[in-house]
Amino acid sequence: MKKRWIMAFLMAGVICLTACGKEETTAEQNTEQASKDTGEQIAGGETYKQVSYEDLTSTITSLGEYKGLEMERVVEEVTDEDVQKEIRSIQKEYAQAVTVERPAEMGDVTIIDFTGYVDGETSDALQGTEFSLELGSGQFVPGFEEQLVGASAGDTVEVNVTFPEDYYEDMAGKEARFDVYVQEVQGYELPDWGDAFIRENLEYDSEADMEASIRKELEDAAEEEADSNLEYELVLKVLDTSEFQIQDADVEAYIQEMLGEYQTYANMYGVELEEFLKTYLNMTEEQLRETYRETAVFRVKMTLAFHEIASMEKLEVSDEECMEKLESLAEEYGYEDTAAVEAVYSKDMIREQLLQEKAINLIRENAVIS
Repeated sequence: MKKRWIMAFLMAGVICLTACGKEETTAEQNTEQASKDTGEQIAGGETYKQVSYEDLTSTITSLGEYKGLEMERVVEEVTDEDVQKEIRSIQKEYAQAVTVERPAEMGDVTIIDFTGYVDGETSDALQGTEFSLELGSGQFVPGFEEQLVGASAGDTVEVNVTFPEDYYEDMAGKEARFDVYVQEVQGYELPDWGDAFIRENLEYDSEADMEASIRKELEDAAEEEADSNLEYELVLKVLDTSEFQIQDADVEAYIQEMLGEYQTYANMYGVELEEFLKTYLNMTEEQLRETYRETAVFRVKMTLAFHEIASMEKLEVSDEECMEKLESLAEEYGYEDTAAVEAVYSKDMIREQLLQEKAINLIRENAVIS
């Protein structure tokens, strides 16, 4: 949950700016679609709006310490393997998946049909047909993909796994058996890779330049990740030492808001939410709701704590700051003015985001960081 957590929590509405297809529609069409998708959205058959602080009925009864917090900032090392993994990912964009007449190897793509059983019972969430699974991608439960290594087209493989303890509630920690039929095995046919190909197809002068540039990008990303994780841990410490009275209605409202992201995509594809979730996440709406519950509780607590800090520290957001943020978002997403942005992300939401950012900055600036 903590990776890039600020954006995930404070920028929920911006999804429509990137999803509405601005290159294929006019600004007016984008504005109209954005209003439909996020002004009031449909999730699970219910109409809802994005949650604001004023909507909350939960309360904070005691705010924990938010100044002088001690925390370590950890930056993950970028290894040679990290760089090569990124290069292999780029290579695959130019590779062609072709059918191979040999047993599957790690890195191959298997086209599979599967049916899973937990406690002797199956469900829609445990079934799939003609599913493209790249072995080693980590798409499936740990241990699943490894058991398909060595399978050939036409084989039926029994795969046995144990769902992680942090999996959604009705599967967590349980053993499962999957009957997997391998329709096809595909391997990647890579192009001739070298300085000439890289100069012609990528924005690098040579293979060495590419490796150096990718390493720098990964190191910059590691620094950003360290900052994000640090801020998350600081906020978590504030929340853990605070006391709240959380109302279920607030938690459900945030869950509905997060479901709206998937409803927006389902609408774009012209399918029902349940069908979209089954196809792309292999889970039901109820299962997704449960995975969001902890995050929703966190969001309620975070919003309450930030507003309490803002009140105590007299943090305010000016109209000028709101407008600057709107203009920044409009520029980022390629719009000529802020109208399309405001249809998705109102000034009140901008004000809320900036207020919470100020609270986060205050906590960090007053922390003791090692």
